[in-house]
Amino acid sequence: MLDLLQGSINFLTEFYLLMSNTNRRQLFNGSSKEIRSVLEKISRYLITLNKKKVYMLRWKEIAESLPEEYKAVFLIKHESQKIKNADIGILLTSDDGSLKGFLIDNNKKVVKLESRLAWIYLVEKTLFVPDLPDEELEPTVLDFLERLAFFDDKLQRLTAWMIQSGKGLYHLDFYITGIVSRSLSLIHGFDTLLRSRNYLSALHLVRPHLDNFMRLHAAWLCSDPHDFAFKVWKGEQVTSIKDRDGKLLKDWYLKQKVSELHPWIENVYNETSGFIHFSNKHIAGAVNTKGENISACVSKNDNNVSNKDKLETIMCMIEITNCIADHIFGWVSTKRDKG
Repeated sequence: MLDLLQGSINFLTEFYLLMSNTNRRQLFNGSSKEIRSVLEKISRYLITLNKKKVYMLRWKEIAESLPEEYKAVFLIKHESQKIKNADIGILLTSDDGSLKGFLIDNNKKVVKLESRLAWIYLVEKTLFVPDLPDEELEPTVLDFLERLAFFDDKLQRLTAWMIQSGKGLYHLDFYITGIVSRSLSLIHGFDTLLRSRNYLSALHLVRPHLDNFMRLHAAWLCSDPHDFAFKVWKGEQVTSIKDRDGKLLKDWYLKQKVSELHPWIENVYNETSGFIHFSNKHIAGAVNTKGENISACVSKNDNNVSNKDKLETIMCMIEITNCIADHIFGWVSTKRDKG
């Protein structure tokens, strides 16, 4: 009887999937209350199933492939495990190359490969704009937004691991917690604005997000990161504090130092700073020029914004978040190793 019932559910689900959205609405509106209830349950089931499939598509099974050594990854034991409960660690190989395992906790705790089902990198990789006509890039824009939004779960879990790693809490832990909170707020705002076709406002958030990474790296430049973090916590301006070389941590100096790590940052800094104050970039967003014809558009929504431009901006947000996540994991590793 149960097999028959499950078979009926499977048949109805497959039938429902084959229908167009218009036919689904017609079926729903022309059905009895009982049938509508069944259709609503099927819809909810499909939404849940799709979310699970998308979630698991992000992960790579350990039996099929392994991550690069020493690159931070999240690890789960089973498909239903959420990233908020995942381990985070690195792949290690014994000196003779015969054994592999994941270092996941304090005291150099290493677990066997077979003890975990799947892994996913902490940072997002393989970022590029496909060579396609602009109108065909819309799905890629949505995919990149999802990858950016996934950092909400990643950074929250990473921060939790930071707090519980080592033998105690430091001022730097609380400083980083503030950085992460601001980052997640900016990412959410960026996502919301871009989806509501307000690219210009979304673009404004790239610069403060870059500021997050610059101010995070500032702690790495000081001889005593914890004293630096405590001073900022108490209200002292970052720009009034000196690094280990006696240099004031001004924005231009921080830009220079982070650009030494990632050369692309200097260009992003300069370009996004141009959106803070009114400039030719804002005029270009409102005025269309084609040959000798000029037209203007006054609107709160996007005008003259290509999917390629959107993708490049999302990639900037992702890469900045990668830098933040990588720095934080470095601190987690230090706490695990030294307490």
